[in-house]
Amino acid sequence: MAFINGPVPESFERRVTATAREFERDLRQAWGEVHGSAEQRSFSLRDGTQTLAIDIEPAGVRRLGLFELPQLIVRYRFGPGDEATRRALLARLDRAMQKGGG
Repeated sequence: MAFINGPVPESFERRVTATAREFERDLRQAWGEVHGSAEQRSFSLRDGTQTLAIDIEPAGVRRLGLFELPQLIVRYRFGPGDEATRRALLARLDRAMQKGGG
């Protein structure tokens, strides 16, 4: 979910299709230095002076026929900073964590 038509808020949540371990793996591949872990259900990262805290919560399984997709609620909380800095960090993170699909 990109914030194309509006400002990036200081905090928001998304529902993603991943396990906690998959999310952690993808986050670590996308960003050089990440603190936290799937077991803690919490991560933090920094881009210059801008910080971002990410909390995850299992949200069950989405079923499509016999196909099951694990779900997470992911909560993003930016530290102090301006909207343009938040937007740049999130765009970089989203691009790096983007997966294939239709």
